Amino acid sequence: MNKMLIKLTGTALAAMLITGCAANNEDVPPPENEQPPAEEPMDPDMEQDENNMEEDMQEDENKMEEDMNKDEEDAENDQQ
Repeated sequence: MNKMLIKLTGTALAAMLITGCAANNEDVPPPENEQPPAEEPMDPDMEQDENNMEEDMQEDENKMEEDMNKDEEDAENDQQ
């Protein structure tokens, strides 16, 4: 009896899901031809901050390369 009840309940749930998902037969309206929003001009302070960040990143990269070169030179000197 219990197995039969589970089978009937499962079948009923599956039927409800299938009919519920297929209930919307309406066509989707085509998108309106709208212009995308124009980008707002960047705040001058934020633009300066962005430039400073790029300069800082470049300086950090240069420092890392110098440190790597020093480490390689030290390793070569240690071997000699």
